[in-house]
Amino acid sequence: MLFVPPVAEMYPHGEVLTSVSVADISARWDGESRPTHFTGVATVVSKLFNIVGPCSAYFGEKDFQQLAIIKRMVADLSMPIDVVGCPIIREPDGLAMSSRNIYLSPEDRSAAVVLNQALAAGATLIGSGESDPAVVEAAMAEVFSAEARATLDYAAVVDPESLERPERLKDSAQLLVAAYLGSTRLIDNRTVRLGSPTDSPEQS
Repeated sequence: MLFVPPVAEMYPHGEVLTSVSVADISARWDGESRPTHFTGVATVVSKLFNIVGPCSAYFGEKDFQQLAIIKRMVADLSMPIDVVGCPIIREPDGLAMSSRNIYLSPEDRSAAVVLNQALAAGATLIGSGESDPAVVEAAMAEVFSAEARATLDYAAVVDPESLERPERLKDSAQLLVAAYLGSTRLIDNRTVRLGSPTDSPEQS
């Protein structure tokens, strides 16, 4: 069974005067590059949840910040929704699958593997015991600097829940990267643990 409401049903009064905003965790990273994006996401997803009622809702982990925002919104507003993160699916060369990949030229598609390569470099450092986020971020940025077709937006090491950059890594961390290949903006991420191997199939 599919629920596919037309625009007129979702927005019967036209302009929406009420919006949902999840503070702090939406302000940085993609939120800084796309200032109004996450308010729009939170608003339309909250409308969907209110219409559908108690359910399980599945969101891809590739959009890690979006997933964190939706989880926090559901918790803060006591919505009867079980938000489930779905693992990233990658192409054979490591590029995360995304609808945006179709906009890449053949040359930019080849260069786009730099996102996963940067994440791998950061994960290797953390896996070997590096606990300084600045060192890891610099290593990821260096990978991008070697790829002329990529323009780095950000390379960050953050706490998986708060999305803030910790002073030192203590346990797990989330590596986030965003970059432009031509006019196409891509994002990717990886979960890592300090001093743990980083060779799981999904992360390779």
